[in-house]
Amino acid sequence: MATSAAQELLSLISAPIPNAPASQSNYHVNIQNLRDSGDKTFLFFRTVLELTNQPQLSLALQQQPQHTELLFHSILGFRHVTLFRWVQYSPQYRDACRDFLLALGLGMGMNTNKSDPNHNILPKTLANACLATSAAFWKRSWRMENTHYNRNANGGGDINGISNEETHLMQLIASHPQNYHTMENTESLFQAMESITLQPFHVHHQAQASVSYDANQLHMATMASSFLSSLVGEFGGSNTAAAYNCSLEFHRLAHVAFEEKGILDLLKISINGLSGAVTKLSSDPSLVDASCGVVNLTIDVLSWEFGSLGGKWGRTGSSALVRPPESWREYLIRPDFLGAVFQVYTSIRNEAGAAVGKLKHSLRQLLILLSSITGIVFLDKNQKNAYCGFMIDGCMSVLSLLITELNDSNRTMEQMEYLESETVDLCSMITRLVTNFRIGTLCVLPTFSNLLTAIATVGDALLKISVLELKNAQGDMEMVDGGEWRDEALGMLLEAVCLLAEDPWLFNVRQGNAQDAATILLKSNLAPLYHSYVTSRIEMAKMEEHYLTANAADLDEVREEISGTSLEEEMTTASSLGRVNLVSSLSCLSSLFQTCLPRLQGLFATEGHDVTPEAAALLEEGRLLIICACHLLTDDTCGETPLIPENILNACGKPSTGVNQIKSGAEDYVSTSNVIKQIVTSLMGLAEFQASRIAANPNNPNLSPLLAKTLLWFFARWAPAYIIPSSNEYDSRRLESGNDGILAAWSDQDSSQQAVSFCITLCLHYLCYWPQETQVQEGGSELLLGLARRGRQVRILLMQSPSMEHLVNLHSNTAAMIHTSSQAATACAGLNPAMINGFKRIPYKYRAQILRTIVIASSEINDAKSEQYLNASLQATQNAFSSLVQALEAKTVRVDDIASIEMVCLCVELFGGVAQSSEMCHPERIPIFLTQCLPRLSALMVHYASNITICEILLRLFRDYTEQFIVMLDRDQCLVAFKSSAELLKSYSANHCSSRVIRSSVDKSAEAGSEEEQSYNDVLCAIQLLNNIGAKDFIDSFSSERTGKGVESKEVIEVVFYGLQQILPLMTQGLLHFPRLCKQYYSLVGFMMDTYPEKVGALPFDLFRGLLDSLLFGMSHTDSFVSKSSLQGISSLAREHIESSSFNNHLSHDGSLFDDCALRLLKEVVFETIIWDRLEPSATALLPLAAIDLNKFAGVVNTITQHLDAQKQKIMQSAFQRLMQPDVMSKVANGNYGGRMNRMRFKRDFEIFVKDIHSAVLIF
Repeated sequence: MATSAAQELLSLISAPIPNAPASQSNYHVNIQNLRDSGDKTFLFFRTVLELTNQPQLSLALQQQPQHTELLFHSILGFRHVTLFRWVQYSPQYRDACRDFLLALGLGMGMNTNKSDPNHNILPKTLANACLATSAAFWKRSWRMENTHYNRNANGGGDINGISNEETHLMQLIASHPQNYHTMENTESLFQAMESITLQPFHVHHQAQASVSYDANQLHMATMASSFLSSLVGEFGGSNTAAAYNCSLEFHRLAHVAFEEKGILDLLKISINGLSGAVTKLSSDPSLVDASCGVVNLTIDVLSWEFGSLGGKWGRTGSSALVRPPESWREYLIRPDFLGAVFQVYTSIRNEAGAAVGKLKHSLRQLLILLSSITGIVFLDKNQKNAYCGFMIDGCMSVLSLLITELNDSNRTMEQMEYLESETVDLCSMITRLVTNFRIGTLCVLPTFSNLLTAIATVGDALLKISVLELKNAQGDMEMVDGGEWRDEALGMLLEAVCLLAEDPWLFNVRQGNAQDAATILLKSNLAPLYHSYVTSRIEMAKMEEHYLTANAADLDEVREEISGTSLEEEMTTASSLGRVNLVSSLSCLSSLFQTCLPRLQGLFATEGHDVTPEAAALLEEGRLLIICACHLLTDDTCGETPLIPENILNACGKPSTGVNQIKSGAEDYVSTSNVIKQIVTSLMGLAEFQASRIAANPNNPNLSPLLAKTLLWFFARWAPAYIIPSSNEYDSRRLESGNDGILAAWSDQDSSQQAVSFCITLCLHYLCYWPQETQVQEGGSELLLGLARRGRQVRILLMQSPSMEHLVNLHSNTAAMIHTSSQAATACAGLNPAMINGFKRIPYKYRAQILRTIVIASSEINDAKSEQYLNASLQATQNAFSSLVQALEAKTVRVDDIASIEMVCLCVELFGGVAQSSEMCHPERIPIFLTQCLPRLSALMVHYASNITICEILLRLFRDYTEQFIVMLDRDQCLVAFKSSAELLKSYSANHCSSRVIRSSVDKSAEAGSEEEQSYNDVLCAIQLLNNIGAKDFIDSFSSERTGKGVESKEVIEVVFYGLQQILPLMTQGLLHFPRLCKQYYSLVGFMMDTYPEKVGALPFDLFRGLLDSLLFGMSHTDSFVSKSSLQGISSLAREHIESSSFNNHLSHDGSLFDDCALRLLKEVVFETIIWDRLEPSATALLPLAAIDLNKFAGVVNTITQHLDAQKQKIMQSAFQRLMQPDVMSKVANGNYGGRMNRMRFKRDFEIFVKDIHSAVLIF
């Protein structure tokens, strides 16, 4: 008796594998082996035919579950084998298999009535596998011409190129009970799918009674939609792309072909089916599955990415908006159709059941996509506005139902689970509508006010639910269900509000115009949401903090950082909401401050050993309030000039009208300004009271360093923007006389001096009494630095403050005092010993920041105090360093003594603070001061090269100095800096290149890799130092020729190459896996190779070889900047050798240097998928490499092609011959690099060459 295919396959895949691990599954390994071998006996497909050709198929598969799994793996195995060996099979056989699997997946000819015990429906998983395989086969042949042939040919011989095995299998297909359709071409495919998909929706009612549709029709319609969705997925960029055994170019061209002929046909089918679904679904529940399939198909079609670079085969990012072509207009822009979709969703919204639940979710996703449609698909602005109106009306109809249910406290758990997804989807729809149509379109709709009210109401409901849930969980956030989805939905609403409130269209507000009306609506409707947001977030923070403190369950650092970042982003967005109606928002915060601040002061006055849960909740309440006020009143202006936000200026400025009748200011600007001043004054009072209590007892835990850090953060953002606003930074109308708004609040002498003195006095207390609280130290330094940067007026105010004198005296008295110094503190005017002792205990890097602030603040010329403070600060720093150097030279202290090491750290850090003060007035004074100290600072590396901490701060000092002052150094100062840097790197390299082991971080987590990268900051500083020095050649490129005062190019180059020679041994591949280090290194090396290739030939061979190897490593790096820098460097070296034979000496050591470069360039870059983001620099490098010696390059090509089969060898060699045009190569070889036109021609030819090779020869 003959063995069946299924039994044969089961026996094969169950066979034991010799020497296989016990944990390894023989089943899957044997299946993979059969797939890889090509399944020459067609075992996979014979098994499919056999297992599907039996009566009562569904019952048979249920009784033998192993057959279900076997059939699934057979379908996938057949797909893999056929796609990988596509050309080995005849077109007739491939098409017959494709159509058979399609019919099998659709269930053609099967009894799908589940009430019939003899039904033989294929399980959905197997059916989808058949459909996906058929879709893949259609994609593989989509671009081929449709052929007509005799599918019914039979016999034992080879007919029309069909093998005997294929003929036999085609006969089995023909005798299969499956009633499959023959698809001659793509038109017949779409016609068949349209007929099947739309059949249930086009059946007319026989009578008023409900129609009982044929089960086969419904099942086939559902599966047809699934097949078409699979088809879209395959062409659009599915995750099964590698299974095609085709090039990237094939997928790109298939995407283009389907877009030209295919996607529009599917749109017609999906829209017609959707129209039928929305018409009949409400009256016939049996259409739920078929309707869901049509909706999902429509979603897939609308998600199509247009253009030849669309899908995953391109290089463009996806957009939140949908931009269909003009040809889609008649199918999509149908207001009646939109209304029907919303009506259907509303009608089934409260129905239960898994199938209906899927349909409701799909309908919401479809509506989100319809909300995102924009572009040329609209005929004109009127049509777009009408479309927007219908979408808003439909959205509001659903939102009204949602709001009622969100506010229903008696909702069940099942209802709540449904509301989660619906709320998130509707909030996403609102955001898409706002993003797409903007406020200029939305505000003219009659429902705009209702939309704003709905946003506020939904947001308020979400916040109240979150508060209630957390309250029920007694503050334990981990016990709260649904917090993530509520935060997600609220974030979408806040994003929509931000888009509305910050739309540039609102800036041109004129009396009575559309912008004015829209602004009024925003203010009146959204104000309650900010109140709800602030009060709810504060209430939740209090409960969570109370729970954490009571249960000693503090968050770990990573979760706390994530939570803090998320809150910061949310608060930033919420500030836009608060500024919509600033008066209302300030009133809310003011009332909350009036309640909270007195209780905080009472807590500060209370002594205790531990923070109680109630105290922790109160501190968190105060912190959140300060954060809200800071985001409302200020913007994050890091790297920019601090300015008062525009919304604050409009609400707190005198009413005026510009030349274009544009309104600014507000009638109640005085009262609004007073509220802001009241809030700021209240916070000043709180900070002052806290500082006074710290002076009395810095160890009182109720004083909260975290709250102090938050206060400092507030003043660091507020003070530079609000104190003495510059007339150059604002409209002159805002600063005119008589304007007593917010710009005048801290602009006069008394108020500004008081504010500046408060800030510096507050920082002084925090610095001295909490020296080990690093976050407080950092906040104080940032506040002082922000004030010092603000310009002459603020600097003069700083000089006039007694606290500034105290700060200078503190630095001068402690410049030579390390943390462990036993030297007694001497009290001076306004300073007690406790403050001096506290100041010396500040971490050295923050003492350096304080010195930097002093230098910048006291840099004004023609001011006696400024000159006095600057000279005193610099002199104290120099004296401390001179004493250290003298002690080391006289050997009165040991080099390895802990006190000596600490003193070195202190002095170098202080000099580092000076080196970062280029923002001062007349910064040329700093090089004069530092130049005399650089040689002695560099000499410290001789003694402390083994101390990685000192190495890093020394390298950082020289890096910062060259970065900030290299542009203003004269020749003598440059030479001192160059010589000192060279000696520094020499001593550093001598120690670390031999003793330091650098390991690769490839297999480590991102967090661990980032931490390890920080341990190599010294190497990074060394590379950045050389980059800074190299820039001096460009800065002085013309100076030396015209004035003779600049640095000569060779002097710069010698230092940089000398430095490279010192650090190159450290640059292992392990170190180059760190992103920042890698980028900086290749920025330097690529720049030097590209700019000074003539100097590379004179380098020692070992140094040259190391640099070249690093370039070869970098050209295939995943980072495009690294690869382009490397390829440009290689190109410059090859061009230099062609023009001057500069590398003959190096070639005498290794004659195949450039051949190896060409070989690795082709194998590791050109013939890999990474080529597409480095196409042009690869062409620029390959051209001169090939031109150096065409005969040797031909040998490189032969080396690459020898492992290919004869056909691919011929294709590859022919492609190279077309690329290497003799006329171009001869010009390049003669030394003129071929001229610009020829280089452009080669780049174009190279792109064609790459596409041809990747299409015809290479696979990924």
